[in-house]
Amino acid sequence: MPAPEIPDALKWQIAARIASSFPVMYDMAFRPSLGEEYDRVEQDIWIHLGNEAAHVAGALALPTGNAEEIASTLFTIFSIFFGPETKDERVKFEGDRAVVMIKRCPFLIRDMEMRRDAVHLFSKCLAFAITTTEALNPKYTLRFVRSMCMGDRNCEMKIVRKETLKEEKKTH
Repeated sequence: MPAPEIPDALKWQIAARIASSFPVMYDMAFRPSLGEEYDRVEQDIWIHLGNEAAHVAGALALPTGNAEEIASTLFTIFSIFFGPETKDERVKFEGDRAVVMIKRCPFLIRDMEMRRDAVHLFSKCLAFAITTTEALNPKYTLRFVRSMCMGDRNCEMKIVRKETLKEEKKTH
């Protein structure tokens, strides 16, 4: 008997759901034996994934020339890598800055389903988002303003030129 035909959209949703479960499952499985060392080991994985995201963006010829383009490309990458449950909003583009928000996060959803201890997610997201941004365009970086896994209503991130941050440090 032949296998039933499964729509590609459904396959993608299932694959994304499983992929977004991995960070929670790995944390639950390995943190007890590795303790604090687990965060360092896992951060290396997310940094590698961020560099891989930049390779995917390059292969797809996604735009990365300024903050607005980086924001758009980040949302595309988030959707490709983590599935359709990610809900984002482009809040503001101002000169060479972009403020972006994540309203719905598949990792947070899986964590709430599996254990309700989302604080451990922040270091993963931070490593991935900053690495991806800087790999997309080394002149830019990303700063978190708010984070859902740290108790905020949404995630808010600023994409800024690195030289802007240096100038702001000099004036403060």
